[in-house]
Amino acid sequence: MARLVLALVFASLALCSSVVAQERQHTVRSGQSLARIASRYRVRVQDLAGANDLSVSAQLREGQVLRIPVDGYHYVRSGETLSTIARRREISVRDLARANRLSESATLRVGQRLLLPGQVAEEERDRAAARWGRPRRPGVVTLVRPATRERLSLRVLDSRGRPRSGPRRQLAWLLRHRRTNAQTPPDTRLLQLLVRISDHFGGRPIHILSGFRPAGGHTEESSHHTDGSAIDLRIQGVSNRDLRDFLRTLPEVGVGYYPNSSF
Repeated sequence: MARLVLALVFASLALCSSVVAQERQHTVRSGQSLARIASRYRVRVQDLAGANDLSVSAQLREGQVLRIPVDGYHYVRSGETLSTIARRREISVRDLARANRLSESATLRVGQRLLLPGQVAEEERDRAAARWGRPRRPGVVTLVRPATRERLSLRVLDSRGRPRSGPRRQLAWLLRHRRTNAQTPPDTRLLQLLVRISDHFGGRPIHILSGFRPAGGHTEESSHHTDGSAIDLRIQGVSNRDLRDFLRTLPEVGVGYYPNSSF
């Protein structure tokens, strides 16, 4: 049975995209405020203001045209730097710079749109949805361990893309070493990647063939399986070729393909 080994490589998973998401525009009507418009489009007032270089309390004029921010992006306001944005968003400067292919000392321009680490550009979601369907519950990952007949559906990340402690413990148990029940908390980047994979393929169940493995026997000490940053997986209804090709589009992810494995 063919299997894929998915391993995280390097320091962090910074999900990048060079695709430009399509923005909408809104023409202000008499009496409308930023808060009212933000509520209509289900975006944060701060993001709407930032996308148009306005203060959150700015008075609008009838006929004024506003950019409607795209989910998953930050719009640079006057005086902001990568450092101040990263601190406000509770992410690292390094990840923010990498997600946008910038140097950490890059100068930003007002209104510039930055993709937030861990987010997926709008067009990528649309292309995936056209082929694989949209996930019924975006962000919820369904995992199956065929060897033990266990199945979990978990929202493993919070709204800021950080691991939720309860689901992380549940997933650590699901990924345990089968013979000894030894386990280790799965790497944060692995959790982010599982969500990315699940959403891309329409929320299909991810079958875990192997997770944590202690060093020894056929497992080298340098194996990513020993530190919770690698898994062997398949996805129901998705060919290994399609899965492999998608994973290869992601930065800092190692993919091993074993078509003749009986694992």
